[in-house]
Amino acid sequence: MMRRYAPLIGLRYSGSQRKGAGSVLVSFISRLSMAAMILGVAVLIVVLSLMNGFEAELRQRILGLVPQVSVYQRGGIEDWQSLARQLKDKPEVTAVAPFVEMQGLANRKGKTMPVVLYGVEPQRELKVSVIGEFIDKARLLALSQESQIPQVIIGSALAKKLELKAEQSFRLVIPAERRGKSAKIEVLRVLDIVHTGTELDQHLILAGLTQAARLSPYSNKVTGLRLSLSDLDLAPQLRLFLSQELGYSYYVSDWTHSKGNLYHGVKMSKRLVSLILLLIIAIAAFNVVSTLVMVVIEKQGSIAILRTMGASTAGIMTIFVIQGAVIGFVGAGLGAALGAVLATILPQMVAGLEVLLGFQFLQSDVYPISYVPSDLRLEDVLTIALSALSMSLLASLYPAWRAANIGPAKVLRYE
Repeated sequence: MMRRYAPLIGLRYSGSQRKGAGSVLVSFISRLSMAAMILGVAVLIVVLSLMNGFEAELRQRILGLVPQVSVYQRGGIEDWQSLARQLKDKPEVTAVAPFVEMQGLANRKGKTMPVVLYGVEPQRELKVSVIGEFIDKARLLALSQESQIPQVIIGSALAKKLELKAEQSFRLVIPAERRGKSAKIEVLRVLDIVHTGTELDQHLILAGLTQAARLSPYSNKVTGLRLSLSDLDLAPQLRLFLSQELGYSYYVSDWTHSKGNLYHGVKMSKRLVSLILLLIIAIAAFNVVSTLVMVVIEKQGSIAILRTMGASTAGIMTIFVIQGAVIGFVGAGLGAALGAVLATILPQMVAGLEVLLGFQFLQSDVYPISYVPSDLRLEDVLTIALSALSMSLLASLYPAWRAANIGPAKVLRYE
């Protein structure tokens, strides 16, 4: 009979306003435990959303701009069309595009910056890259047009360092590949400026394939072929397969070589940070133990009276388990709501702070991207909230067991 009232008593204990010095201390510790859990859950959701955002941007943006798989040949590839048809027949490959790539120095007004000149065939490049999302496609297609002064598209950070704007010119120096050869110097005109928000903005110069090939030490040849895949995770297996199929004169690289350490570093950081913050939630949850133990001490007389009225051990335990569950439910619920709101508005908050302070927190010359991404996922919110609630329930078992084993005769003797 008493077990039927256990939930009502447990809820009343959870929401009651206690009087007296000891009761005020219990209420304070209870609220402190709940606040710590709210904060822990919210912070973990925000951090996981931030890590998810970095991981998503790395896969979708950075790995969409850099080659997923590249095929090179010593001395350059002359008949790249035939090789492209051969590679396109592979079921994993969705598109193939040629490119000319070389290192150089950009110079203007006494400022010199290291750059990468990347020659592309615009129509094919749009199929293997997401560059079309960051620049007007008409401008990109204009790279293939012949002009007296070769036109290029440069990264926004590079343009800022060289104080370059559209229609302005600069000098590009291509170092000699061999001794006895002189460096090549070419005047280039800026057709447009591209802002990807990634490290490519620091050094990228996009040019037409033909114009870039003229500056290359291998005339009328391309540096390599860039492959786009249906699944990024297939890149290592395809690299090994192509290395064996094409022979020793070819060299095959994939994104796990160029960006693999960064990608796995983000995933490892996500796991470590999640573990650390989960321990913080665990500490907050196990503060419930001290809170409920103090409640048990405070309510010894009431517990003894309930036992004399026929309350069972399970009924007494239920009262305090419910109290612990209320703390966990409120803490996890409010923490999840707060974390979800903060994770949603985090990019706007950071952007606003950058404008207010006049300082950019992430610089693309140090970090892979120059903005703060956030990717809130429902499964993360549910997992964190349920974990916090489960920890609170587990933490309430010991105080509940202790309350259930209070001897009523011994307690009531001093009441």
